[in-house]
Amino acid sequence: MYAAQPLMVLPAQAIRTDDSLGWVTAPADRPALLTEVDSSLETAFRARGLTPAWDMVSDLARTARRNPVHVPRPADIRAADAVRVLERRRDDDIPEPVASQLRVYAGFLDARYALVPAEVRFERGEFADAGRAILRVAILDVRGSKLVFIGDIVGTDAGDAPTAILNLGRRLADLIVQR
Repeated sequence: MYAAQPLMVLPAQAIRTDDSLGWVTAPADRPALLTEVDSSLETAFRARGLTPAWDMVSDLARTARRNPVHVPRPADIRAADAVRVLERRRDDDIPEPVASQLRVYAGFLDARYALVPAEVRFERGEFADAGRAILRVAILDVRGSKLVFIGDIVGTDAGDAPTAILNLGRRLADLIVQR
């Protein structure tokens, strides 16, 4: 349903800190892993042909650079906080200032929906010495100011965090558009 809809993909918001695998050992690791999540999603979505209708994190960043007075940097949008609020109170509108920030992007990009990679966590996999990434993802209706979907996307087993993140991007893309 969303594959043909105008949608913007926001930057990955958070890495959960209770990593039992030891893949996220230092706070300095988190920004690099979040960037890997963004890259993995963009690569997988582009490979499935979603980019004509979807604006990726790189597109949002370009829009912000071209319109610095009107558009916040994508990394400054606290969308995961809004998702947590909406998860508890599903009938509420997207809270401010996130609602306004998303509407500004929607106006520039002509996007109806926002995909929010709210949180990544790592858990033990099915096999010994393997783990997998799990992405808490939400879809927000920016124009209607509502949460329309929230759920966990479970990646396949991998031997390290970068591979688990790559698998996660492919898994999410597979759920949207089959190969």
